[in-house]
Amino acid sequence: MFKISHKIILETMVVFILIIISITSFYATFLPDTKFLFFEETYLELLALTETGGNGKLNLLTYPLGLYFICIFTCVQYLRSRNILYINFLILIWSAVLLARIISIILRGGIVFDIYFLVGIFPEFIIAPFFFFLRNKVFKT
Repeated sequence: MFKISHKIILETMVVFILIIISITSFYATFLPDTKFLFFEETYLELLALTETGGNGKLNLLTYPLGLYFICIFTCVQYLRSRNILYINFLILIWSAVLLARIISIILRGGIVFDIYFLVGIFPEFIIAPFFFFLRNKVFKT
């Protein structure tokens, strides 16, 4: 029988996140007003970032891009070195995203179950625990 190791699953997940975050970063930076991948909406419409004047739109693009670039850098560094430090950092950063998402759901009074929930919000709830589980399996901490 074919057995896939936890290390292969971990590395595959890191590569997958690296690809998705890189594509999202490209769209956010260079094509924010074009259709986003297979969605009917643009990157800005999908994230419900509407022009309200001032610097709001600029700020709402800057902070997600900061998170995306940190994640890209960390994934690349892990793939180069296979150092657990980078997996620990991914767990930390995605745990912070999860906590921020939970706080925003509580403060905003809930979420809407739409396509963005399935591809944007739901993964935030599983990435950190999945990395934590795989890290413990691979590195036997």
